[in-house]
Amino acid sequence: MRYLIDYRKSNAGDLQAQQRTNLVWHAPWLLHTHFNFLGALTIFILISFSTPVFAGLKYFEADIHDANWQFEGNPLSCRLSHEIPYYGQAMFSKSAGSKQQLGFSLSYLRHQQLPTKTASVHAIAPTWRPDIPSRELGEIKITPGPFIFENRATSSWRLLYELESGRYPTFSYQDLNQQDAQVSVALSSVRFKPAYEKFLGCMAQLINFDLEQVSRLTLYFDFDRFTIRKNYQEKLQALAAYVKYDPSIEVVIISAHTDSKGSRSYNFKLSENRANAVKKILQLEGVTDDRFKLLANGELKPAATNRSKKGRALNRRVYIRIAQQ
Repeated sequence: MRYLIDYRKSNAGDLQAQQRTNLVWHAPWLLHTHFNFLGALTIFILISFSTPVFAGLKYFEADIHDANWQFEGNPLSCRLSHEIPYYGQAMFSKSAGSKQQLGFSLSYLRHQQLPTKTASVHAIAPTWRPDIPSRELGEIKITPGPFIFENRATSSWRLLYELESGRYPTFSYQDLNQQDAQVSVALSSVRFKPAYEKFLGCMAQLINFDLEQVSRLTLYFDFDRFTIRKNYQEKLQALAAYVKYDPSIEVVIISAHTDSKGSRSYNFKLSENRANAVKKILQLEGVTDDRFKLLANGELKPAATNRSKKGRALNRRVYIRIAQQ
């Protein structure tokens, strides 16, 4: 499907079936390389035998001169996107959290699709790569809504692999408005690898916790101490990343407590030191001073009885929560 069937269209992406006598096989890379007959034959066979016969083909792909991939990312999310002219945007994405999967979506600017439809998926080898074969990848369901395809599974990795190998993942389905027309959408592998390398690096640096895991934290302290235990460090670093990069987070509320051993004035100062110890760690991770609200409670709000050793251990705590927009 790397070859475009051009029906002398007046508007990009819209092919007129009544002009079938004027169809021309061409490819954008012919400006730089000779015509590859075997490549054309491969594409013809894929179209002829993997899909029904259609009167017209609407083909969407970024031109070889304009094809590009864009990377955006931070410790919370990584995105790799590709604009397909007159059609929409393809995007691979992964979010922070150990349970989050790599996702792929393909948005479109045109009409809504029927949710019962399916699309065939092929990985097409360009003519300048005679060393790699084209592949049939199977079928995928077309979804209603802003994305014609949206998936979070191992198949997203397969699409990345095919792009990395130089192939063009191509989605083909029956046009909703023209029942005798076929739509094919290709992801170009031209200029893919530079952004892909950054995307892989970003995914390796994603924090292991989602927002729900760090939005409410309770830290416990040894008797008469305000030193932060080492086992809390990773979650505090993750919390700092969310505060820095998630614009919905307005403030971090740090509420510190003690047990009832000692005077009230001493315990108030101790709880203040515990709150500041947590704040200092978050500041070292880049959270600015205006993002904090500190509450030193001393012994006034126990979580458990102070009559037992276990209860007092539960009262020596700092409770952290975030306030969002």
